[in-house]
Amino acid sequence: MNRSPYFSLLFKALTFIPRRRPADAAVFLSTRSYSAASGAPESSFMAEYLVRSCGFDPDEAAKASKLLGRIESRHQPDSVLGFFKSHGFDDAQMKRVLSVNPQWLLLDVKNTLAPKFRAFQDLGFSCSDITHLVTSNYTVISHKLPNIFAKIQLWQGLLGSNDLLVKLCKRNRRFLGYSIEKRIQPNIEILRDCGITDQKRSVIIRHLPLLITQKSETLKALISRVEGLGVARTSGMFHRTFMVLSCVSEKNFKAHLEFFKGFGWSKDDFLAAFRKAPTLVGYSLKSLQRKMEFLINETRCSPSYLATQPVILLLSLEKRLIPRYRILTGLKSRGLHNGNIQMVSYMMYPEKKFLEKFVIRYKECPEHIDLYN
Repeated sequence: MNRSPYFSLLFKALTFIPRRRPADAAVFLSTRSYSAASGAPESSFMAEYLVRSCGFDPDEAAKASKLLGRIESRHQPDSVLGFFKSHGFDDAQMKRVLSVNPQWLLLDVKNTLAPKFRAFQDLGFSCSDITHLVTSNYTVISHKLPNIFAKIQLWQGLLGSNDLLVKLCKRNRRFLGYSIEKRIQPNIEILRDCGITDQKRSVIIRHLPLLITQKSETLKALISRVEGLGVARTSGMFHRTFMVLSCVSEKNFKAHLEFFKGFGWSKDDFLAAFRKAPTLVGYSLKSLQRKMEFLINETRCSPSYLATQPVILLLSLEKRLIPRYRILTGLKSRGLHNGNIQMVSYMMYPEKKFLEKFVIRYKECPEHIDLYN
């Protein structure tokens, strides 16, 4: 007797149920109960597959299976799972990527996945690197190989490091999604037109690569902001100021201005100090408060002196300012140093030079050395 296709499928299902392990049966029943409760047709083969082979819960599986069509064989999805796992992907990583991209189970391993992974390896990425690239930036799989290959090569050249590229991709899931022609190259040209040399441009991109992924209008506005504070494009500090202001809002900048006004600086004093030491506005007001109080109250520095030597405020209070000041005052109190050396000079000495000049030569005074330690 010829059986209908429906009867054959039902017969196979009924004869297969008794051989399930208890855990498998529970998964099977939970999947079926979802379909009945929702009034939808019985769950598809792929819904069960996603639950049992990919760790989906029944609700997730039911939704994702609708994107996969009528697959009734394990061969295709098994080939995809096997490929990823052979390249170092664990179950948790597979569930994460398939939850967002269930259609990946339909990809052609031989003609799509394998060529891409070979291309990544040819670009110098390890299996671990590739795993991180794929799990953090789905575009490396979703986009066509020539497109993603060109983007990766461009960023390799700009960053000079695969490790840095992988870290950036992990921090920003859209990193490899930005258009080279519409976003990256035009922004590089804007920096070039500013007179920023290749070397300085490289510094900017390696330290703040997301700068050149912004809209061109945003980049131009930032350049205008730098110039508006009196830093000319020809200044050696232009690229540093540009980098600092990209991370400091106008509100935060104004807060720093008001803070230093509280110590007697004028707006011109503040702007002059900022142009000498742009990173000054990157420090927290709490940190600057402690440094200013120490320098004014303990070392008797005048606020006006600090305005002309703002680099002092960039130094660590605990590791540089306090210990070095103690050393100099200790030497003077013992009559061992009578020179009139400016604070900015001895505070800015490299560690080796400071030790030779003010610590090691006085080793007969162990208590003096203890001051520095």
